[in-house]
Amino acid sequence: MKSVLLLGAGGQLGRLVGINLSPEFILLSYPRDMLDITDRTSLGLVIEETQPDVVINCAAHTAVDKAEVEKQAAFDINAGSIENLVELLPEHTRIIHISTDFVFSDMSTRPYLPDDPVHPQSVYGKSKRAGELILLEKWAERSTIIRTSWLYAANGRNFVNTMLRLMNERQELRIVSDQFGSPTAAEGLAKIIWGFARRDCPAGVYHWSDRGVITWFDFACEIQRIALDIGLLANKARLIPVSTSEYPVAAKRPVYSALDSSRTEAVLDVTTRPWKDQLLDVMKEIKGKL
Repeated sequence: MKSVLLLGAGGQLGRLVGINLSPEFILLSYPRDMLDITDRTSLGLVIEETQPDVVINCAAHTAVDKAEVEKQAAFDINAGSIENLVELLPEHTRIIHISTDFVFSDMSTRPYLPDDPVHPQSVYGKSKRAGELILLEKWAERSTIIRTSWLYAANGRNFVNTMLRLMNERQELRIVSDQFGSPTAAEGLAKIIWGFARRDCPAGVYHWSDRGVITWFDFACEIQRIALDIGLLANKARLIPVSTSEYPVAAKRPVYSALDSSRTEAVLDVTTRPWKDQLLDVMKEIKGKL
């Protein structure tokens, strides 16, 4: 059986990777409180002890706005740790690395393909791109980079859970309506990660998100509709569409960052599910936990 080292095992994606473990693998999980991936010595000891056949890297500095003032920390986690990995891993080890739609700018009018030019506009996006480049330059033949977007799950800090909390607390919410992307249910992505782990797929960059291109306002409206329908909300808050300029944040977001998943679909022989179907499943899970 092949051994898999899972980094970032405590995050919303990492937890679901662990839950969806394929039986043909032995999983060695390390959440952040067990392993600081920026600590080269600690990382080296774990690698020496585990000798993994595959590394699944879900660890990242994902606080997009904080990264603007925590630049060094963002680059240490999102790029420096990747540099350590490629220097410490056995030569046979494959890396499955999770990246982001934030590597793109806002210049497209159709979903981005993996080979499209990148132009990150935030510290977070630049640090994630730096991590990609290290893999593409130093571990190219054994690296699978999966970019994803608008990730959410039943547990963790994400747009869905934030909206549910605010809709319960407030009578009125202002939601950005001029940024376009594709939501991604984390459990679906976890299964895709294991799909890559099982198969000897060509190395390189892939995309995965759920089917559909929407705005954050569209996403919020559907969250509210489902929540009212299944009893997660008792009252309907007023949702007000606003422009990006009316909702200032520290980090610049891509105006358009939808991802084309066709390369992943072809290689793994899978099909993306509509984002509304995925959202309904996750919200039923949230309901079931109450």
